[in-house]
Amino acid sequence: MTNSAETIMIIGAGIAGIHAAEALRNEEYEGRIVLIDRDTELPYDRPPLSKEFMLGESTETDIALHTQENLEELQIDLKLGVEIVLIDSEKQSAVLSDGETINWDKLLLTTGSSLRRLPIQGSDLEGVHYLKTLSDAKAIRGNLDDIQQIAIVGAGFIGAELASSFKKLGKEVTLLERAPLPLAHILGDEMGEYFLQMHQAEGVEAIMEDTVVQFNGETQVEEVLTEKGKTIPCQAVIVGVGVIPNTALLDKELQIDRGYIVNEFGETSLPNVYAAGDCAMWPFLGNNIHIEHWDHAINHGKCVAKNMLGGEQTSYSTVPYFWSDQYDYRLQYFGHTKNWETTVLRGNVEDKEFSYFYLNKSNVIEAALLVNQPKNALAVRRLINQQKPVVPELLPNTDIKLKECMYVEVD
Repeated sequence: MTNSAETIMIIGAGIAGIHAAEALRNEEYEGRIVLIDRDTELPYDRPPLSKEFMLGESTETDIALHTQENLEELQIDLKLGVEIVLIDSEKQSAVLSDGETINWDKLLLTTGSSLRRLPIQGSDLEGVHYLKTLSDAKAIRGNLDDIQQIAIVGAGFIGAELASSFKKLGKEVTLLERAPLPLAHILGDEMGEYFLQMHQAEGVEAIMEDTVVQFNGETQVEEVLTEKGKTIPCQAVIVGVGVIPNTALLDKELQIDRGYIVNEFGETSLPNVYAAGDCAMWPFLGNNIHIEHWDHAINHGKCVAKNMLGGEQTSYSTVPYFWSDQYDYRLQYFGHTKNWETTVLRGNVEDKEFSYFYLNKSNVIEAALLVNQPKNALAVRRLINQQKPVVPELLPNTDIKLKECMYVEVD
């Protein structure tokens, strides 16, 4: 039984924050829950913004996570359109931009991340967009009827998903990326080349190893100029060049390395202060990592919320996972690795259905990419969780079940 006079304050009403608040109520927390966000929209799901919502296949109602009535039933005190002016960690209080002061017993930071901006000439022209919020998506979608040519700066997952969505809408799409291959820093050169060819086969003009230096136009963007002298005509630009975790709150008091550093329970370096989701760096397989995806935000938010209630602590050890829908491809990535030793392909890339494994020097699977193979998801997650060696020579053989590819010691 919790103290009904207690207050837990959650800063950030995104995926991690709203699921943390729900988890507190599901765990029968009876105290006050204050959920604060500078956005003015009720909590909503972000992944559809670049796909179903952009295509007009889903509405604001479809992507809403809760109605006002739901939140009232859960007794979640949601404060929208306000920011935190000051947090006093010793007095355990916070001052809001509307002048209100809230005293808290425990604080959860789910502040998410902010988009990196391109500080170049023409950035203020009409038609230059970034996609992070529902209002961003509505601004882009509201002008699509008057747009035929779209330039996308950045070939990460958001940029790639938008390229797919815009092609489905019959637009001419140019994808610009300063790296030699899209997504190679995550998936490696072989898969980077695969995804480059995938987009080119769908009619996307892909310009690699070039940098945007200027947007041209009088009041409306009309063209993009690159460092290598290319000029790309367009009526809209979408910039997706990465994010920066929001760590301004308590940044002088908390340990930060890209995100707020937390332990396996979600605790920061300050007592009674926790962090979860995009803004946190958390331990996974011996390293602190930072994940910016939907599945992680939900699971981390729930786990940390439960730990805030005291009692038996639960280590957060969920295998990182994200997915991306592009054209007729369902891409699923499990695990986390940047320094794999070898890769193994299982299946045939020409069939548009395969698995691609990333192994360390001990032949342990650290990560895996599944392309149109959701049936393998559970087995792959288990293999990564077990952290035991596999026999690389067996992995490519689709007649052998994945669980039978484990290395077995013989006495």
